[in-house]
Amino acid sequence: MKLQRIAIQEFRQFSGRLVIDDLQPGLNLFTGPNEAGKSTIAEAVRAVFLERYKASHLKDLLPWGLASGQPSVEVSFDLDGVACRLSKQFVTRQRCELRIGQAVFTEDEAEDKLAALLGFSRAARGPMKAENAGVPGLLWVQQGSTQEMRDSTGHAAQYLRDALTQLSGGSESAGEDALIAAVQRELRQLLTARTQKPTGPLAEAEQKLAALVASRAELQQQRQQFDDNIARLAAQQEAFDDAGRRRPWELHEQKAALAQQRAAALAELERSVQGLAQSLQVSEAELALSVQQEQGAVELEAAVAREREQFDAARAEVAAAQTAHAQAASSVAQFEQASAGASRALELANAAVTAADLRSQIEFYRAESARLEASIAEADKANEAVLQATREAAALEIDEAQLKRLVALDGELTVLRARTEAAMTRIEYRLSGELSVGDARISGTGVLRVDEEKRIGLGELGELRVIPGVSDLSAQLSALASLEARHAQSLQALGVGSVGDAQARHEQWKTLVAQQKSQAKILGVHAPQGIDALRTALASTAARLRTASERLASLPDVSAAPPLDDARRNADIARDALEAARKVLAQAAETRSTGVATAESLAAQLQRKEAQLADDAFRRNRSQWQANIIEQRVKVDALRTQREGRERELEAVRLDDPAAEAKRYRASAELARQEQHERQVRIAQLRSQLETMGASGLGERLAALDAQIEQATRRKDELSLRASALSLLDEVLVDERDAAVVQLRAPLTERLGHYLKRLFPQSGIALGDDLSPATLEREGRADLLDALSFGTREQLGILTRLAYADLLKTSGRPTLLMLDDAAVHTDAARRDALKRALIDAATRHQILVFTCHPELWDDLGVRLRALEDLKVA
Repeated sequence: MKLQRIAIQEFRQFSGRLVIDDLQPGLNLFTGPNEAGKSTIAEAVRAVFLERYKASHLKDLLPWGLASGQPSVEVSFDLDGVACRLSKQFVTRQRCELRIGQAVFTEDEAEDKLAALLGFSRAARGPMKAENAGVPGLLWVQQGSTQEMRDSTGHAAQYLRDALTQLSGGSESAGEDALIAAVQRELRQLLTARTQKPTGPLAEAEQKLAALVASRAELQQQRQQFDDNIARLAAQQEAFDDAGRRRPWELHEQKAALAQQRAAALAELERSVQGLAQSLQVSEAELALSVQQEQGAVELEAAVAREREQFDAARAEVAAAQTAHAQAASSVAQFEQASAGASRALELANAAVTAADLRSQIEFYRAESARLEASIAEADKANEAVLQATREAAALEIDEAQLKRLVALDGELTVLRARTEAAMTRIEYRLSGELSVGDARISGTGVLRVDEEKRIGLGELGELRVIPGVSDLSAQLSALASLEARHAQSLQALGVGSVGDAQARHEQWKTLVAQQKSQAKILGVHAPQGIDALRTALASTAARLRTASERLASLPDVSAAPPLDDARRNADIARDALEAARKVLAQAAETRSTGVATAESLAAQLQRKEAQLADDAFRRNRSQWQANIIEQRVKVDALRTQREGRERELEAVRLDDPAAEAKRYRASAELARQEQHERQVRIAQLRSQLETMGASGLGERLAALDAQIEQATRRKDELSLRASALSLLDEVLVDERDAAVVQLRAPLTERLGHYLKRLFPQSGIALGDDLSPATLEREGRADLLDALSFGTREQLGILTRLAYADLLKTSGRPTLLMLDDAAVHTDAARRDALKRALIDAATRHQILVFTCHPELWDDLGVRLRALEDLKVA
């Protein structure tokens, strides 16, 4: 099958109509960047052949932004030398028409015919599924799926087997396959296909047997439990009767009562100890208060003595501070006089520096004024030259465009005059007499140009009629006259007599313009911002000169001024000394003030505390505090001795912890009563269970279950034996069929080897049952396809599809290969090998290659068709 033309309209990104014709029978390369529409073209071909035209899911084929579009695809192709055309319109006004030669098929009949021709099956409803794609799904590779082979080969496996059967000369036994299918159906009723686990009747038999065995085990467990319950009932009854005789709970209750009495005595002793502790705390607090009051009086006496000493020291410090303050004030006065003298010397030194700066500025301003006056003179001269050149250039200026037109007219006029001169009839004459030419007379020697019919009189001999031989001479003369008029008009417009005059005038104008620019540059050098700016700068410099001179005259006489650095250093030294003296004076004043304040404060505090010690009430209270201290110490010692004795008694009683013992004995009594009650309950439960189980007939039920288990075992063994026999028969039949398939695969294996040796010499591909590549065998090892790199699987995907296409072609099936960006993960060396394989396959098949890397495919010797060019066309 060879595509000849593809027409796509309102299909996804193609909102208009795209036509691709002149498709070659071999290799066709389509290039374009991402989203240029390459995959859309491939999808359009898939849709027109494979999709059902009435499918409702194809709304995604509508052009972008055009919800009311009518996607349609039409292809023209050749099938075994017969011209064919297929057209489909989707979404709205669906239609389908297939023409094969003179035969016309429409709608469902057309789609059934396509499926039979190309080797695929129609989807019952919805979109085309991968399992229905058949041969096109194998040979038409979508973007990013080159490396995926297993599913597409499996879906086309039946078509490939038919081709192999036709090529091998044998026949694949349909009866054998039917027998294998029948055996496998029977086997699948007993065992699962993948895990060989029981299913159907066999699983039911095993489940029934397992349930019966579990029931028997449960009954046996119940009988064992019956026997155990009889023994437990006897043991529980014996323990219940023994406890009823001993009654251990009563003994525990008696012990608990005695322990409770000891606990009450312990509580009374604890209360007595707490009372003594409280009395001791009160006495100790009273003693501490008396001691604290006496300690306060002692501390007051010590404070008075200490503060008297501090007051004497403070008065001595005040006297010393007053002496230091007087000395510091005298020093400050001396340093102030020295600092004032240094400041006057510094002012005179600064005035000397300022005078020197002003003299330097005066010299600079005088030099700048002279420079500006010279620049103004030169600038005026250059400005006058610019104005003169501008006036002269304006007088000679000529329109350059009109000059160009005049030169062009002059050239045309020269050429036309030469042509007219060449076309005119020339008669050279040398006469001894005189002849008439028209109304004129000629004689002597000359040249007569005949631009129209003329009569030459020969006297008695008659006359000659001269007719120019060029038929369009009159037209040339008319054109010449028109051109000469235009030429004269141009000369008049420019005000010149000839082209040479115009050109000479233009050259003079250019010379003057150049002079104008040259003088303008000179003016820019002298006055970059204009002559007015120079004059302004001159006036400003003169004003600054006057100001500097006036300032210099106002300065004092600086002939005796010291150096500025010495004056500044002396001033700094004097200022620092003055600041230091002032700080000393401030510190002495602060020390004097602080000493006076401290002495006054100490005098007031000392007077207040001495008055407090001399107070009669304070003396009486102090005597009372001292007497209370003696009495309270005796009382505290007695209470402490009594409390320690009681605490020793309490510690001895607490060692037995009577309250805990009472609680323990009560809990033991409760547990003994509860255990006796629980024994009574268990005895009743065991008697009830034994009565129930004894009446259920455990022995008869066990015997019936043993019979059912024997019957279920026989049924399960029968089904297992049947499953084993079917498995063995399936293995034998499949081995026989596989041996026949190996013979059928020979043509496909040969084609695979033909292409494979281009990339992988000395290697082979092992095929699976569905004829898809399973392993790559090379260098003594076999690698699963899934273990290979992405690029290697991609390359094998292309080569195997070429082999499948050869197989189908040889068996008479129509083939067409489409590769959409199929070798993007392939290195340069292997890509060259793939190209040679494609060139080889293109001699037998039509191949459409879509790529976004034209630079990698421009060496195949075929034309690269750019999508952008196709869109423009």
